[in-house]
Amino acid sequence: MRSEIRGLIVRFGMPTFWVTINPLDLRSPLIIILAGVEYSDDILSASSSAIRGATATSNLVAVASFFYSVYTAVLDGLFASGRDRTGILGDVSNHYSVVETNGRGMLYLHAIVWLKGNLSFANLRSRVLADAEFATRVLHYLESSINKSSLVDPEVNLVPISPSASDLESDHDFYIRLADDSNLVARSKHFATYFKNRPIDWSKKICRFGMPREIVPSSKIDDLRVTHLARNHPWINLWNPAIASCLRSNHDISWLPTVSKSLALVYYITNYATKDDVSL
Repeated sequence: MRSEIRGLIVRFGMPTFWVTINPLDLRSPLIIILAGVEYSDDILSASSSAIRGATATSNLVAVASFFYSVYTAVLDGLFASGRDRTGILGDVSNHYSVVETNGRGMLYLHAIVWLKGNLSFANLRSRVLADAEFATRVLHYLESSINKSSLVDPEVNLVPISPSASDLESDHDFYIRLADDSNLVARSKHFATYFKNRPIDWSKKICRFGMPREIVPSSKIDDLRVTHLARNHPWINLWNPAIASCLRSNHDISWLPTVSKSLALVYYITNYATKDDVSL
């Protein structure tokens, strides 16, 4: 597995993004369709939820089909990986993904993503240090791909109106609807699983993901040319509006700006997938 990733690095350069896709089969009506379950459209929401839950925990074929449908839609549809068109992250040349499963058998995905024409880390740092305009372009690109903030007031109750490519609306209107809809997904609660393997006393528990994070009023590149994206909420994870709106469940996206971070994730993704660190 590591040899395959190293081969991709030799061919495509260092990867640009680290992505986790965690589709939630318990809440998706697609799981019922794939399982061939028929029910009335006017069925009570509580009953519908129970049907989805029973299907997701008892029909492993439907679960696998659901996961395959979602991750191919993200990688082939949203990212357009290896295709002759631009995806939500730009021109993606390739990806390498590993499938994992949780305790009840729900599948999720870790992936590293390459962009076409991605600069080596040394060249990227040199250009950011020497060219202020280029540094600003890098910052704007990252802001369009990764969010650490709620795009609207966190206290505002949003109406779930998903954007639609078939509606006749301007790009600006589409973006506003996408921002509102994706915020409904991004502003999720901090669940107890974030504190697993921590002390029983909740007053002493520390989030294993490092939350809460420091507020950053505005995106900036500091004197050392380290990028800091804006954050207006201490408990919001890294997210992408298009993925959030389409997936409607947890995901993670990170930029890989250094060799050490990229290589660390290569070892993480291979160790985690093969459980190399687990002794028998």
